[in-house]
Amino acid sequence: MAIVPMQKMLICGAIEEKSSVMKTLQRQGSFHLIPLEEERLNAPEVREALTRAEKRIQTAEQALRVLQQYAPAGGGMLASLTGAEELSPEDWEKRSGNADAAAALAEDLLQKDRRINEANARAARAQVQAEGLAPWKGLGMPLDFSGTESTRAFIGALPGAWTDESIRALLAEYCPQMDAYSLELLGGDASQTPLVLVCLKEDAEAAEDALRRKGFARPVITTDKTPEEALNEVKFDRASAITEAEEQKAAVQAAAGRRGELQFLYDDATLEAERLSSFQKAGESRTAFFVEGYVPKAKAAALQKKLEDKFTVSVIITEPDGETPVLLQNNRLSAPTETVVESYGLPGKGEIDPTAIMSVFYYFLFGMMLSDAGYGLLMVIGCAVALKKFPKMGRNMKKMLTMFFWCGVSTAVWGFLFGSFFGDAIDVIAHTFFGVPADRQVLKAIWFTPLDEPMRLLIYCFLFGIIHLFVGLGIKGVLLLKEKRTKDFLGGVLGWYLLLIGLLMILLPSDMYASIAGAPVPLPAWMQTAAKFLAIAGAVLLLLFAAWDKKFGLRLALGAYELYGVTGWLSDVLSYSRLLALGLATGVIASVINTMASMMGGGVIGAVIFIIVFLLGHTLNMAINLLGAYVHTNRLQFVEFFGKFYEAGGEAFEPLGTGDTKYYHMEEN
Repeated sequence: MAIVPMQKMLICGAIEEKSSVMKTLQRQGSFHLIPLEEERLNAPEVREALTRAEKRIQTAEQALRVLQQYAPAGGGMLASLTGAEELSPEDWEKRSGNADAAAALAEDLLQKDRRINEANARAARAQVQAEGLAPWKGLGMPLDFSGTESTRAFIGALPGAWTDESIRALLAEYCPQMDAYSLELLGGDASQTPLVLVCLKEDAEAAEDALRRKGFARPVITTDKTPEEALNEVKFDRASAITEAEEQKAAVQAAAGRRGELQFLYDDATLEAERLSSFQKAGESRTAFFVEGYVPKAKAAALQKKLEDKFTVSVIITEPDGETPVLLQNNRLSAPTETVVESYGLPGKGEIDPTAIMSVFYYFLFGMMLSDAGYGLLMVIGCAVALKKFPKMGRNMKKMLTMFFWCGVSTAVWGFLFGSFFGDAIDVIAHTFFGVPADRQVLKAIWFTPLDEPMRLLIYCFLFGIIHLFVGLGIKGVLLLKEKRTKDFLGGVLGWYLLLIGLLMILLPSDMYASIAGAPVPLPAWMQTAAKFLAIAGAVLLLLFAAWDKKFGLRLALGAYELYGVTGWLSDVLSYSRLLALGLATGVIASVINTMASMMGGGVIGAVIFIIVFLLGHTLNMAINLLGAYVHTNRLQFVEFFGKFYEAGGEAFEPLGTGDTKYYHMEEN
């Protein structure tokens, strides 16, 4: 539950050492650069270097995509867990010397990819041409033949199936004067009938009109060669294009062993671009430069000594006088849930880090929503194996898996408390396959069974919700007292505590509570009287101090409006009924799956069907309810809990470092 204290650091040095200093800061990964307020134009050589680095990033990324297309790397889904390979700064510098060769390889792969695409396009065009020439294969003359000095030739096709007699009948109908002509059909099918018609020039116009009435169309492809000759050329062109594409693919695949060079080129260029971009945030003159930023207090002195020992620089450390970037630091149990806080917003000035307190409720509520020991143990085992097998996985991935590990522990605990292990799987298996009497319960709940006592669970859901909300309100009170805002504390915290506690004590012995819980909670008369006084005192505090800085009349009006906020508290408490809904949904669906799986009874066939239905059903049920528990646990934190005290708005601590690399990671030196 801590925000890492920061110190401000100003570094001044000789201009010729600027690049080396920035590289050292990048490798340390603990210097948050403060940009200059005014825009600066870098020297042309810096802009050109940045452009080259960005171009290399793009080229390397495209080349890796080409390599992945034709020579896929193994690993599948688990590849994302392996993490980046660690390199020492010395090894990194050594590999950087091969950057030009890797860039040339990337360009060569992109060129080969272009050739592959061009060859594939040529092969596709040739295939289309071959299909267009195929109907005319039996024609012994060029497709562009149009006749002789005294004749006209029509080469084309009529839509549909035609016979020699039907075409001659067509010509006789529309060209009765034409008696000298030659007609040849070239096969055809139900879709079209290719033909060649040769007639005298004086009959050409009438013959063409007759054919066009029935949809006559000339070939799409015309050539001065016979169709067979043209078809042979097209087939040769297609075969050549396919061969060229395969040769280029083989050349790309041969470069698969150099994938690491391209990956390093991508990461090296990424760091170079980041470093060059940071130059825009630094000030400089003709002979010197200066750069300002924030450093975690625990690392400031060591970084100062390193820079002053290695370079001709002056490093000045001061205490910050304003808001600083936020870096969270928590114990092993709470740290995984920092991502939840970060997704909502980092603490602003004067706020505390809520991670530690929130993490307790997060695990508690998540486990209660999923509440199945079988699902919880699967989460624990799966996350533990992944964390053990892939120790170099990314920081965010490690945090997420660790968070789900602890969520799994909580889920397993709640599952045993409620007697749920893959629903009622233990009992169903015992009754179906081992002859245990149906009225005998094998796995009993340590606490109680929600499916048998849902209203009892609902009461506890509301109780846990009230505790959750009251803790959030208490944190607000602590912050107000630290800032010595006593009146705001009276009107914004203490008043609500008194009013809500009083109303709860009034509710417990009432018939309304009895109808929900099944029985009222008897309270002594003096406690019932005290409850009324608490509620009245809380209401008075809200009336007088909710808007204490306003005039008396307006203060009372705004105070009365604040009292109306009690409906919001009722809505917040009711939101915790989702704990009941999701918990019951998990158990009910699991029980239905078990019942369906056991419908075939015992025996070998029944056991096989049981296993299949059990695995498929519980996999789906776990996936759906795991997602539901995650979403709704986050919602309870963001809306109900954080809404009571947390405003966020802090700036994240983003050091100039090596964390943005994808395939390799440089060790700090």
